[in-house]
Formats: sequence, C-alpha cells, structure tokens
Amino acid sequence: MTTIELSDRFDLITDRVGSPYFTTAEKENFFNTAQFSIIDDILYPGKRPGAKDNDIFDFSKDRTFEQGIGSLLRTATLTASGTSVNSFTFPQINTALGATGAVGTAGTVYKVVNFLVQDNAATGTTTYNSAKHVRSLRSGTALYGKLRTFNAFTSAGRSAIYTIGSYSSGTTGTTSLSRIEFYPNAAASGSTYLVEVVVNPRPINISTFVNPEIDVMFHNELLFRSLTLAGISSRDAQLAQASQQQEIAQ
Repeated sequence: MTTIELSDRFDLITDRVGSPYFTTAEKENFFNTAQFSIIDDILYPGKRPGAKDNDIFDFSKDRTFEQGIGSLLRTATLTASGTSVNSFTFPQINTALGATGAVGTAGTVYKVVNFLVQDNAATGTTTYNSAKHVRSLRSGTALYGKLRTFNAFTSAGRSAIYTIGSYSSGTTGTTSLSRIEFYPNAAASGSTYLVEVVVNPRPINISTFVNPEIDVMFHNELLFRSLTLAGISSRDAQLAQASQQQEIAQ
C-alpha cells in the first residue's frame, strides 16, 4: 500500500478519521520505526523470541529475504591502496555506493551481509570468494591460523576472515563508527573487494509521498507494528496526564 493508504488505515483503526489523534510527523516516526524492525527480523530471524537461530542465506528456513528487502540489497566495490590495508570504513562503502551513479545503487550502509575477496590482484582476475564471518578477528585469526595457512583467497577453504568492528571518531572519541576488518591484509596494492550490504530505506514520508521500501507482503505487518507503537505512546500520554491531575489534586 502507498504511504497515503497506510496513513488512512492508521487513522481508521485508531478511530480518528477527520480528526487524527497523532500528527503526521508522529505517524511517520511510527512507520519508519516499524519498517526498520521488520528489516531486522528479516536479516536476523533467529533473534525473534522463540525462533531458532539460522543463517540469513538459508532460504529453506526463511524465504523472505530477497522478496522482502531485495530492493535494498547493494554491492560496492572497494580497492586497497596498499598491502597494509586491513579494513574499510562504512563511510568508504557509502562513497563507493554513491559513486556509481547508476539507478538503484546509491545508498548508505545499514547492515553488511557478505564480504568477498578478489582471487588474484596481480593478474587482475575478477573471481571473488566469500570470506568467513567471525565474531572476533583476533580470536578468529588465532583459531583458524592453527588449522591452516591463510591465503588472500581460497576457493574451498574460505581462508580470509572478516568481522564488523567499530572505531572512535570525533575530537573526544565518543562517536563510534563501524567498519569491516579483515585478515589477511590486502595481497597487493589495487586488490579489490566486494561488499554486499542492505542500505537504509528512504524515510517514509506522508507529505512527500515516499512509500515503504519493504515488499508489499509486509505492509500489513508494518501497519500493525505502527499501531502497537501508537498504543504505547497513548498509554504514556494517559499516564502523564493522570499523574498531572493527581499532582493538581494534591
């Protein structure tokens, strides 16, 4: 459904047609919060209460990835400037996503879903292999390093590993930014990597008619979650009003 239809149904269910209880800005906030919660559930289905943990690429367990948020999936190409390179920041990925200029490729990173390493930078081959995602790069290096010799690219062994880390930014170092950290370092200057990411959806906007970017199969769920948020907000407002009345009475 369109954003206008979403807004109209929201007003109808809350029984405030013609005199909406919530402002446009409030409804947009509910819609966008709900949209992100649905994206998170699709990306990490095992995080739902009572759900079994499973891989987002295991479509036998969860087939909603491509249909649900396939339009938000992008691939960025990154190039190492030297053999000391062992990380790429999210701002670097955002620049790569926006630099192509092609329709449907620009965006800003929300979640990284895959990191691929070039086969052989010296020969310029364009064959890539998925690196293994580990929780901690340091512990991963220690563990896997004892099992086999690391190469920049191994077709069967998936030798390269990566994780999503963070680094401090700003004059006080209080702002945490994300980056991809990988091992081993770039094989050569000019080595290229592919990063598959889910980008942030465009904010739903009633006034400018920006519709939800998740698939229509989730629009009713988006409406339900928005109404749930509105219900929480209403209870908070009623509680605050009751507290004020109690204070006045005292």
